[in-house]
Amino acid sequence: MKRLLAVALPALLLAAACSGEADQVTPDMPSATPTGFEPRLTLVAENVEFPWGMAALPDGNMLVTEREGRLRILRDGVLDAEPLAGLPEDILVERQGGLLDVELHPDFASNRLVYLTYAQGTVESNHTTVVRGRLNDGETALEGVEEIFSSQVPEKEGGVHFGSRMAFLNDGSLIVTLGDGYRWMDKAQDLTSHFGKIIRISETGEPMPDNPFYDQGGPARYIWSYGHRNVQGLVYDPTRDILYAHEHGPKGGDELNIIRPGTNYGWPEITYGVNYDGSIITTEKEAEGMAQPETYWVPSIAPSGMVLYTGDEYPGWQGDLLIGAMQGPDGRKLVRIDLDENGQVLGREDLLEDFQEGFREVAVGTDGMIYLGTIDIDGKIYRLDVGE
Repeated sequence: MKRLLAVALPALLLAAACSGEADQVTPDMPSATPTGFEPRLTLVAENVEFPWGMAALPDGNMLVTEREGRLRILRDGVLDAEPLAGLPEDILVERQGGLLDVELHPDFASNRLVYLTYAQGTVESNHTTVVRGRLNDGETALEGVEEIFSSQVPEKEGGVHFGSRMAFLNDGSLIVTLGDGYRWMDKAQDLTSHFGKIIRISETGEPMPDNPFYDQGGPARYIWSYGHRNVQGLVYDPTRDILYAHEHGPKGGDELNIIRPGTNYGWPEITYGVNYDGSIITTEKEAEGMAQPETYWVPSIAPSGMVLYTGDEYPGWQGDLLIGAMQGPDGRKLVRIDLDENGQVLGREDLLEDFQEGFREVAVGTDGMIYLGTIDIDGKIYRLDVGE
């Protein structure tokens, strides 16, 4: 096996979350059953500075994170001018770092708890952190914000690969994705480090006693799966009890995986991508004891954001995944992953390619409609409508 240290990332790739074209060809992937309608976009909000995460509130409003460190609310279809008060004061806004994902507690209707991930620290020493607080009745502030987890094993420098997606499982535990820090990619295979891991914690941040490596103590107690690069899409299907995650490859090799506890997903020992200068990371694309992706992309599409659609507004999409794509020669689109009744991948369909917007976040509103947040400093939020 041959593996070389990745070279410095170009600024454009950093802004687009680290994906690009590779001199490989994606294996044949069947096309999904074509969508029987014409998706169209309706502008809902604009001038949203690098929108990153979105969460629909029971009253129909929607929380939106801006990577620059602000939590906004889309109220009655209009974005409030003032951000919510009460956020942490130590958010590191640097390249890919900032205020990132937002997730509601499963019992939000009764406890009003909101969870946030963000880059914490300084350029020289930082990590991914999870906090939670209570949304006040007027939906103008988070109250009693407290830190419940921080991936300080070890701290890193620089402003890339924070992971940061969250999802609650049926048992109330919280899944959090943690990036490999880019230059620390080898630690994705190290169970004494939190780089390149997906972790599982309680709603208050403790490692779950039935985690696969809990008995090893230390950082391993938190780990649910490992061998990841930079997971920016996470969805839990509570009906089929399946956890899906997609992650950025380097130059090529973006992956969609079904996440199983204790499983090694291979990075950087195996990959379908190469370094940004075209040099080889590893010659291996599969290895014993390392999971293969359900599907992958070469060239890269820079995937970010993902939902499982279960509503009735989009004919034929029930039970399918929708993934935002941000960059690359085959990127800037919405990807539908057609799943069978057991949650296995049947095929893929590319949508909204002519629109040429990069989508950072995909969310479902309480109205059953899909909302898309774009990647830009002057970002927009669109509603996906069904055309003739």
